[in-house]
Amino acid sequence: MVVPQRPDCKLSRLSLAALRSAVESPSPLELFTWVTFALFSLILVFMASAARLRLEVEATLANRVPAALSLKVKQSPELFPTGIGQIDRALGGGIPRGSITEISGAASTGKTSFGLATVAAITQTGAACAWVDVSDSLSPESAAAANVVLKRLLWLRATAERKQKVTEKPWSRLEQALKATDLLLQAGGFSAVVLDMSDVLPRHTMRIPLATWYRLRLSAEQARTALIFLTQSPCAGSCAALSLRCQPAETAPFNRNGETALFEQQRYVLTRERNRNESVLHKKPPMRAEWAAETLWTRVR
Repeated sequence: MVVPQRPDCKLSRLSLAALRSAVESPSPLELFTWVTFALFSLILVFMASAARLRLEVEATLANRVPAALSLKVKQSPELFPTGIGQIDRALGGGIPRGSITEISGAASTGKTSFGLATVAAITQTGAACAWVDVSDSLSPESAAAANVVLKRLLWLRATAERKQKVTEKPWSRLEQALKATDLLLQAGGFSAVVLDMSDVLPRHTMRIPLATWYRLRLSAEQARTALIFLTQSPCAGSCAALSLRCQPAETAPFNRNGETALFEQQRYVLTRERNRNESVLHKKPPMRAEWAAETLWTRVR
């Protein structure tokens, strides 16, 4: 008696034969698929091992080096108010402490007035400041009129080549000023140090080595001092955390209400060109703020 074979048995034999032939002589597409799958499996195993190894290293170094392999979150710096409401609002509170703030602009654009206003606001809190004067042009009367507490202000005047104009060969004075600024930062105890290079031409300040600015930036950061540069043209480059530019604003400075027409005030425009303390995801466009500086005689008229 012959037992008829079931149809599914024939199909099983055919499937086993196809699988055997595929294993013994795979097609190029099947071989590529198997190799890709094997590589992908190895990558997954390696990633799991790397993640496990990282956790072990972080757990080992947790007490000595916190978050050894984690990204460092940049903290917002402490700010010093400038004493000028319009500028403080534009800067988000003031100038950063432990960083370089560079204020550039031509003559009579408000750089010195801005510096005096900032120093006045800081000295009125009881902190000490220093003013390194390259061209010996600071007026103590103007500083006192700007409400600077003079007994908390150290004024350093460059003495080299006094008979020679600072615009001609300023190298001796610049060298003195840079060394004095470095010594002040290393000594510590000053909340703000102003390096006044307003009368030095840009062709001279641009020749100062970049390593000098890097050294001053590191010293200011370690001393937690606000280092302020007053220049005609930006020269610190990427070392400056905050870059500001001053320009004169349109105004009618003369007042004819009294018997004599007097020059009472000058208005300025300050533009924030760069702020390296801002987050990359929250970069703000350049902002402008207009403010006014009064003359001395307006208070006694």
